[in-house]
Amino acid sequence: MTVVRELLLRPDIGRAVTVLCDAGHSRDIAEVTLIEDMRAIPPALRGQVGVCTGRASDEINPDLLDVAVRFAAAANVAALALVGLPLDRPLPLTVSTLAERRGLSLLSVERGTDLARLVIAIEQEIALGPMRTISRAAAALAALDHAEPGPDPIGELAALAGHELGRPVTVEHRRDGEVVPVKVEHGPGGESVPVTVAGAVRARLRCAPPKDAKDAGTAGDARDAADAVVRLVLHRAASLAGHAIEQARRTSEGPAASRAALLAELLLSAPEDAGPLLARTRRAGFVVDGWHTVIHIELDNLDSLTGGEAARHELTVEARRLALQAALNDGADWHRADAGSALTLVRTDRSEPAATQPKQLARTATAVLARLKEQFAGLRTYCGVGGSYQGLEGLQTSATEARAGGAAARTARHQDRPLAFRDLGFRRVLLQWYAMNSSRVVVDRLLAPLDELGPRRKDEAIRTLQAFLDHPGSPGDAAAALGVHRNTVANRVKRLLDLLDMDGDNADHRLLLQLACRVASPQ
Repeated sequence: MTVVRELLLRPDIGRAVTVLCDAGHSRDIAEVTLIEDMRAIPPALRGQVGVCTGRASDEINPDLLDVAVRFAAAANVAALALVGLPLDRPLPLTVSTLAERRGLSLLSVERGTDLARLVIAIEQEIALGPMRTISRAAAALAALDHAEPGPDPIGELAALAGHELGRPVTVEHRRDGEVVPVKVEHGPGGESVPVTVAGAVRARLRCAPPKDAKDAGTAGDARDAADAVVRLVLHRAASLAGHAIEQARRTSEGPAASRAALLAELLLSAPEDAGPLLARTRRAGFVVDGWHTVIHIELDNLDSLTGGEAARHELTVEARRLALQAALNDGADWHRADAGSALTLVRTDRSEPAATQPKQLARTATAVLARLKEQFAGLRTYCGVGGSYQGLEGLQTSATEARAGGAAARTARHQDRPLAFRDLGFRRVLLQWYAMNSSRVVVDRLLAPLDELGPRRKDEAIRTLQAFLDHPGSPGDAAAALGVHRNTVANRVKRLLDLLDMDGDNADHRLLLQLACRVASPQ
């Protein structure tokens, strides 16, 4: 059984009426009656809600309210609703005293309210069961379609849907690095649907099962129908939340994304062909003629953290946004360049940086990596930091150095820490060569067969080959450098050269293999 107080908790009913006296709020109600004449109210065996039409309400001026209360009480009315009762002054004392004594609530219905809809809503609420759920779901869909979510669209739309449905709708945020299946879930824990942004699951909306025993006990097709409309509401809320997030991202990141795409093109362009591109980049607010320093971050294990191409793209987009946000916290002028799955951040200074800038850059890069690790648990990163140089050629030089530093960090397993190119010593020359796409392809293809050995044995193989090549004609010195017998070195080298399909007596093969091993060496 529904009591008056619970009835008014339904949002579309609560919005239409104002409580002037709550003396009947705890009374059970079994039906609703539309009243055209106070003297002809049909009596009810159990409590009822009486809704007066506009004409009947107008005939009951404040002097006749006490008479109306007496007629209503005689007909076992628990709540009497009249259209347009004045809200700017209290009820007459005689009316409020009589209503209190008779245990009757007085409600003022806002003028212009569709009384037919109000009566139907009250009837559905009294009825309990699936019809109440279905009618609330219809009101929830209407409220969602008129909603204007703010900074937290998922939470705000979930709260609105739960308020209209009369059941809590909770938000289950995706744990970073967790793959969440895009499917509807339903069972003892209630209905659940995913909120997807750019094809990736951002969160789930879950609606608790009904608390009311009569609602929960509804069997068969009726319960299935009620569950279906709840899922419909959750799907609508989830769809609107995802759309709002994408819209906000496009609005806020439009200029930044455009500038990032231009910078990515600029990094790859030949200086003699960059004229039109330079003009566009300057118009976008980038100081091309300044001093530039690049941070390059490789996201190593995206495939294991995401459930597909769409989720991988979503994680990369979010990582770029967070990385730039973290870099900007140091107060400098930072931009990003969007190309591939790597993150490229560009710091621009209008004058030559001070000698202390490398330390500041290291702190900034460390802060960026920490922010990414905080947001994406389990993410592995390799980070390189280039030097500071002026103009377009300087920008491209710094980017090349940063990529080389990232490559060095990867080969040295220098994980989740920035590696400055200037700290690499002689290896800088090799890494600059390796940073070129063509060189990287050659080296990676040459050493690819070693991947079959596994990480530990691959490192051992590279050290063996490097020692053999660094001590030409002296297998004893190579064996001493490795701490093994000379025959062991000879046997290992023969097997490795066969595996790599390389000729140890060919000078070109030896040089290429030596360069590849030096680049790939973790030392």
